[in-house]
Amino acid sequence: MTNLARWPWLSAGKGSLLGQVRLLFLLFCLLWSVIGVFGITASDNRAGAAEITAIVVVAASLCLGYRRGRFPLALWPVEALCVGLVAAASDYGVTIGLLFVWINFRALYGRRLDLALGATCVVIIMGAGVASAGVPVSDAVPLTVTALIGLTINHTLAQGIRARDRAAARERVVAAAGATFVAAADRGQAAQAAAEAAFALDARIGATLVTTITAGSVRVIGRAGAAGPDTVNRTASLSTAGPGIEQALRPGGSAVLARADALVFTALLGMPPAERLHLVPLAVHGEVFGLLVVSYERRPADDLSAALSTLADEAALTLDQLLTRSRLSIVVEHSPDALLLAGEQGIIRFANPAAARLLATTQDDLIGGELRSYIHPEEVATVLGPEPAGAQIRRLRGPGAEEWTEFEVLVEFVTEHDGSRSLILNARDISERQRLELELRHAQKLESVGRLAAGIAHEINTPMQFIGDNVRFLDETFTDLVALVADLRGRLGPTDADLTERLRDLDVDFLIEEAPAAIRQTLEGIDRVATIVRAMKAFGHPGAQDKAPADLDEAIRNTLVVAANEIRYVADVETDLAKLPPVWCHVGDINQVVLNLLVNAAHAIDAAARGRGRIRVRTRRDGDDAVIEVTDTGTGVPPEIAHKLFDPFFTTKGVGRGTGQGLPLVRSLVVDRHQGSIGFTSEPGTGTVFTVRLPIELPASPPPTSTPQEVTV
Repeated sequence: MTNLARWPWLSAGKGSLLGQVRLLFLLFCLLWSVIGVFGITASDNRAGAAEITAIVVVAASLCLGYRRGRFPLALWPVEALCVGLVAAASDYGVTIGLLFVWINFRALYGRRLDLALGATCVVIIMGAGVASAGVPVSDAVPLTVTALIGLTINHTLAQGIRARDRAAARERVVAAAGATFVAAADRGQAAQAAAEAAFALDARIGATLVTTITAGSVRVIGRAGAAGPDTVNRTASLSTAGPGIEQALRPGGSAVLARADALVFTALLGMPPAERLHLVPLAVHGEVFGLLVVSYERRPADDLSAALSTLADEAALTLDQLLTRSRLSIVVEHSPDALLLAGEQGIIRFANPAAARLLATTQDDLIGGELRSYIHPEEVATVLGPEPAGAQIRRLRGPGAEEWTEFEVLVEFVTEHDGSRSLILNARDISERQRLELELRHAQKLESVGRLAAGIAHEINTPMQFIGDNVRFLDETFTDLVALVADLRGRLGPTDADLTERLRDLDVDFLIEEAPAAIRQTLEGIDRVATIVRAMKAFGHPGAQDKAPADLDEAIRNTLVVAANEIRYVADVETDLAKLPPVWCHVGDINQVVLNLLVNAAHAIDAAARGRGRIRVRTRRDGDDAVIEVTDTGTGVPPEIAHKLFDPFFTTKGVGRGTGQGLPLVRSLVVDRHQGSIGFTSEPGTGTVFTVRLPIELPASPPPTSTPQEVTV
């Protein structure tokens, strides 16, 4: 089979049906050109140079016009003269066939003007035959009518085939756009592909835009043609676009704007001025979320509504899918939970940033690795079992990590679009939850101990009150009794020798001297017990749920009383308490903070084993903060463990003495509950200074956000 691609001029337009019809008629023309030579030779006249030249000119003109796809109007008289010359050379014999194939071929090009010029040329050629060659009118008229009918039929056929080819071309454009939509990675690419496809539907389209509609405004996300790059991301209010666009805001509808309405809308979107616009809605699930905007330089030959609607529907579906995919990607990328997708063989196919963060590695290192390598060997069978077991607390760790970390793990098996079975592992970091649960248990325990201490203090306080009252009564009456004894001794005479002897045996002088001191010491002890009871009641009181002004100095004094038994055997306590203004706080939390720091200081001094140490508690004001400093002369904090000091469960104390919960609780109460700060400075072997900063006034609440922040997708 002959390959037309070897002759590019001959294969021009072969992709369309009209091009194939034109090629067929061109071959007929070339054939009749050869026949014309033989026809001239067979006649009484000899083929001269003029006739041969005329045939060559006609053939060359037809081939050149076929190659270019159009014929200039000036070629009509030239070609007609040549065809008439060839027909006359054979006395309008067999070569008259060239007239018919020529005029039918030319009928496949041009518009109504070409049709009129062709008909005129046919009439002139046949009229010349009647006038100069003696062609009978009875023969000339049927030939002329036949040529004119062929001219009209072929012209009409060409128009129909041209319309059919344009429709087929539009179908190919829409189909190609569908393939481009599938390959689009984001909404911007899909919108640009839709705009370029719409622009390619017809040569008379000047510019195209793809827009989204949000809150009554349109925003351009794709453009093609005469619409410049500055139109992208341009926004305009639909309220200023006029009523003509209402039909385009309904699913399945469309709107055509003309003249003034079109000029207003093009100006809003920054398009070149156009007097005709076509607006097609982008709708999904019965809701319009955008517009496909098409401006025309001239009125198109065909109705493009069907092609534009099909293209808009495909674009809308793609944009909606990409939006859903983008939103899903945002959720996955910003999820605090680790998400891993693995195949049936356990090879990881996908990992989100949280997975890389929680496993202390990178996404690239996770993808392609074996899922089981990140799961504790004793729990692999349970986690990756064939039946999903719901949420489980399981141990995971990243590459290079020494310790296993507990996560809440949920495993689901899914079937992907290609039929393969995959596994999705969701791992949630529960360290914060465990910390909060620990703090809750600790707080509940402290609350219980506080209630118990307050109850015991109350029970102690009752008998101590009447003991104190009785001792004060004895103190008051003993003074009177001493005065009475002194008066009686002064009245004793020689006759009262036995009474004097009894007073000497009772050692009344010793009782009078020592009893007041004993009563005074008893009253001091009672006051001391009362102080301890008051401190226990204040320390154990749960306090209000909301922050309230509190005297930190008084709270520290009460806490020192409660902690005295822990401190008295290892250290002396010094206080330097400034007169602080009332501080807004949960005073029970601050009591707990100071108690933990005091106990921690006492343990550090005891561990130093350098004899009796010193604990210094100081308060001061620093700007808007109240500062509490607790200094000890203990072991200090080695630099290598300083960063772990506030970690839950970290402790340097022996088994049974430290739980690793004291300092983490202090940090939580200060930082999380009071928006304060805690830090320390330490010198190993010398001691440590813990510094707590608390805002004196309540921190101002941030103003509410009037509108939620939008994530661009």
